[in-house]
Amino acid sequence: MNLQQIGERIRYVRTEITGLSQREFVQRMGLGQSNISALEKGQSLPSCFFLYSLHITYNINLNWLMTGGGEAKNTPITH
Repeated sequence: MNLQQIGERIRYVRTEITGLSQREFVQRMGLGQSNISALEKGQSLPSCFFLYSLHITYNINLNWLMTGGGEAKNTPITH
């Protein structure tokens, strides 16, 4: 697991997919701003709660986030 690459993908989600500031990005997830900078710099490992919130709030494919494989956003399920 490469924390630097995970951090780059988190930054990509925030800047390219959502277009939000760090503060707005985490507030919409119900989190505080204190850790997002360290996550984006690859200095810390995302918590399970962060990953869950990222997936639920922004529909992010967690396999892509952790490995770079697949698409950044999950494909909607159609019935």
